[in-house]
Amino acid sequence: MIRAVGNKRLELSDSEFGYLCGLRDKFGEQEFVGLFETDKNGMILSVNPPVNKKTSLGVIYFLLNVMMNQRVRVLDAKINKVTDLEIKVDKFITMNKIVERLEELEKTFDKKDVGEYDDKTS
Repeated sequence: MIRAVGNKRLELSDSEFGYLCGLRDKFGEQEFVGLFETDKNGMILSVNPPVNKKTSLGVIYFLLNVMMNQRVRVLDAKINKVTDLEIKVDKFITMNKIVERLEELEKTFDKKDVGEYDDKTS
């Protein structure tokens, strides 16, 4: 779910949001302002700790961890799509007996090729 953190949109799981609330209680909301960049979908693009201000390592590591988790979730969704597509293709092949039909065609062409070869040599 997209949440507002440090004046930015941030896509967080429920457990990440729970941890964020603990960090906010300990360090305050201002600790997150200007610390990271996101896209319109709440995906962290970069974590940029300011040079002129001390920032808690817990907050930085949290944001880095969220950034990595976001990318893993995207990869997981893409892998699931590919797996679903493989299942659909396998079903289609099985239902339409594609392999058997290809083998039958190969046998037919093999017989024709042999017959044509025999005709040319006689």
